[in-house]
Amino acid sequence: MDSNSSNCLKPAVLTVGNELVYGERTDTNKVWMFSYLREVGLPAEVGLTLPDDENIISQWVRVLKIQSYSPIFVSGGIGGTHDDRTRQGIALGLGRKLVRHEECYKILQKRYGKFFTGQRKRMAWLPEGSGLIPNDTGAPGFFADNLYAFPGFPSMLQPMFKWVIDHFFASTKKVQKRVFEWTLPVHEGVIGDFVEGFCNAHPTISVGLYPHVNGRDAKVTVRLRCNPEEVHLAEEFEKLLREYLKPRNIEF
Repeated sequence: MDSNSSNCLKPAVLTVGNELVYGERTDTNKVWMFSYLREVGLPAEVGLTLPDDENIISQWVRVLKIQSYSPIFVSGGIGGTHDDRTRQGIALGLGRKLVRHEECYKILQKRYGKFFTGQRKRMAWLPEGSGLIPNDTGAPGFFADNLYAFPGFPSMLQPMFKWVIDHFFASTKKVQKRVFEWTLPVHEGVIGDFVEGFCNAHPTISVGLYPHVNGRDAKVTVRLRCNPEEVHLAEEFEKLLREYLKPRNIEF
């Protein structure tokens, strides 16, 4: 089992599939993983969408490892057809051989019986030393070097993803970010300098500006994210923002 501590986690999310890169299918898995990681207090720091190309997959796995992103969650392309290249790409990226995982092979053999085809047998070839992620309805996922690989089917991914979080990160201190939001009747440019100055003075918080495009009426949503012990900064931000807008006769 991989060991983790709350002060060294830099989660990354990778989704794999030509259909995603080409815009033929909406990348709902990435959105779901982002949302779930945020809910459990392990928000992702980076997300990538990659094609079914083992060399490109291996390249980005290496980049993420070199830059100390961990854990790395990968969805899609771990099947056994010719266009499933994620297992090969991960093995290359981790510098591990692709070997037949005997436990995985037996699970697949039992599951598919007389329909255990050559393509399905390929799903048992995993990076050397991999552990298995249980899957009640299909092939197991796998993990190695704090990288966790899942099928692309949402009905399989989601329970397997939750299993990984429960089994490997249950003891991790989960810090839920507090989120404060205000919608103002102004263009984002009116408050841009103020927000930038506040963020520079308080680098532990983040503030996003999300303008509304709906005709002539100017409107922007301001979303401040902070740790629970920094709620006072959100209160200070709101107070100073009101003072900043008061000479402009803008209230919210």
